[in-house]
Amino acid sequence: MRSATARTNWRAGLGDFSDCLLTGLLVALASVPVVTAAPAFAAGCRALDRARHGIGRPLWTTFWADFRQAGRGGVAFGLLGLLAAVFLAVDLEVAREMPGAGVLRPALWLLAAAALVAAVRTCEVVATGEPSWRRAVVTAARETVAAPGNALLTATALAASAVLVWMLPILALVVAGPLALAVVATGGRR
Repeated sequence: MRSATARTNWRAGLGDFSDCLLTGLLVALASVPVVTAAPAFAAGCRALDRARHGIGRPLWTTFWADFRQAGRGGVAFGLLGLLAAVFLAVDLEVAREMPGAGVLRPALWLLAAAALVAAVRTCEVVATGEPSWRRAVVTAARETVAAPGNALLTATALAASAVLVWMLPILALVVAGPLALAVVATGGRR
């Protein structure tokens, strides 16, 4: 017969899983205007960080408060990220016709992956207490260089999320929650 502690741990784990899925849905909902994706992800990271430490329930209300707070500078960050993605797409199309495309295209994809890791880590820095997005970019870049193992784990989480959405597109609605938890867990700030 299982002990009462084992049943309690199982229920707590299920609660954490449901927090991840709810956060993913909230991030997807808040990211409908594409330029709000960065503050939405930062709010998701903060909500899951608080849930991990047992602070600030219920998740629904704390998420929206964090989203409003992160939106102050995060919309500009999201707009710059969107412009960078468009610039990268144009560069990839132009590189297809160039003589050194076999080397240039993989280099552009690696640059895009590094920029995406830095952007996600910036959202995590904002979520764990840095109010300025500009300082968060510098802090995230510094931490990414200082701890390449954490950056590699973040890149792996991003790749796994991309594969899950590629395999089953409906998972795009919830994949931001587990990704936010992975980013917060590899951030190492608390």
